[in-house]
Amino acid sequence: MRVSVLTATLVCAGWSALAGAQPGAPTLDIYYVDVEGGAATLIVTPARESLLVDAGWPGHDGRDATRIQAAMKAAGITRIDHLVVSHYHVDHFGGVPALAAAVPIGRFYDHGPMTALAEDAGFPDRNSAYVAAARERRTLGPGDAIALRPAPGGTPITLDVLAASGAVVASASSAPNAACEGVTRKEPDASDNARSIAFRLQYGAFDFFDAGDLTWNVEAQLACPSSRLAPVDLYQVTHHGLDSSNNPVLLRTLAPVVAIMNNGARKGGSAAVVRDLRALPTLQALYQVHRNVATSVDDNTAPALTANLDETPDAGHMISVHVRADGAFEVVNHRTGERRTFASRP
Repeated sequence: MRVSVLTATLVCAGWSALAGAQPGAPTLDIYYVDVEGGAATLIVTPARESLLVDAGWPGHDGRDATRIQAAMKAAGITRIDHLVVSHYHVDHFGGVPALAAAVPIGRFYDHGPMTALAEDAGFPDRNSAYVAAARERRTLGPGDAIALRPAPGGTPITLDVLAASGAVVASASSAPNAACEGVTRKEPDASDNARSIAFRLQYGAFDFFDAGDLTWNVEAQLACPSSRLAPVDLYQVTHHGLDSSNNPVLLRTLAPVVAIMNNGARKGGSAAVVRDLRALPTLQALYQVHRNVATSVDDNTAPALTANLDETPDAGHMISVHVRADGAFEVVNHRTGERRTFASRP
């Protein structure tokens, strides 16, 4: 993995100092909230419109809702305009009711109503709580978009859905994807992971890809035989870094500059995925929300790029990204206060 950044500076590690980009023109801000191996990614546009992707776990004395609210405070917002549930696993949508009881939420998005999940006997009760909380709800499918307010200054910002409910968007090109050479398939995945919503967020020259827990075979459909994807600047490592996802053909097709893994201390962070990411010639930095305490030092990223090094005590440090209109973006490790700035892809 090549580490090459425009700047790498140390600043005060206090939350107020780390809340967002430095004073000046408004930025696109992305916060990786530590929900202990679940998912909660807060996106705040330059127009200060907010979109939360997933809301972590239920229970734990409201821990995840509290941490999301702390990220909201850091971002300077008091409501969630859009909440996207990538899929119906408890570590992604279980925290929605508690958050909805604590903060105003405008519109809810998911891959469509379901009444049962074979892998989760507790789904009917959790789903009832979600349905009660999600008062204004919309189903997303491949090719759909979430309309976002224009950024000040006119830099375009768009969010396009590439996969949902196991289906993928049509390819814009019939040209074969060279990255698909040697592509392999795994046993079909009947779980809701394979139905995860995947989207691409574009802000000017900056591109971000998030696919929830999308699994291997559907990832291959996005990339092969012709690609429905384009290279990105920031990749949210799919499925917490598990190797049932992160198909190498997807990684090679996305060719990210930076990858951020929302793993837990004992969840995700597969050594094979870390190795595959490091092998990408485009990758300049791999960040992890947690060190994987079950694997070796060599199978984790550098401590400087890890938000939480210890399983206990757990401080819940997050990672944030702040994107300028010219596409340059800054990544902040909230444990150390270190900021690194990267150029977007040409």
